[in-house]
Amino acid sequence: MTTEIDERLTRVFREVLADPGLQLRDDLTAASVPAWDSLAHVGLMFSIESEFGIVFSDREMSGFGTVGELRRAVADKVA
Repeated sequence: MTTEIDERLTRVFREVLADPGLQLRDDLTAASVPAWDSLAHVGLMFSIESEFGIVFSDREMSGFGTVGELRRAVADKVA
């Protein structure tokens, strides 16, 4: 089941990483996506903040290990 949050996150990831076919999974990590380097990570975090009108702490910015963790954090902040 795809939620609005999933759809919006997918759109942000695809745009920032310039990969229109990217499929997000909860277990997806930066190591498994070649374009997801440290610079792209910063871009992702700022783009997600802008998309959802939320703010991540410095610890959160660097602490997400998987897309699932990130998705849950976004859902908690927009709830």
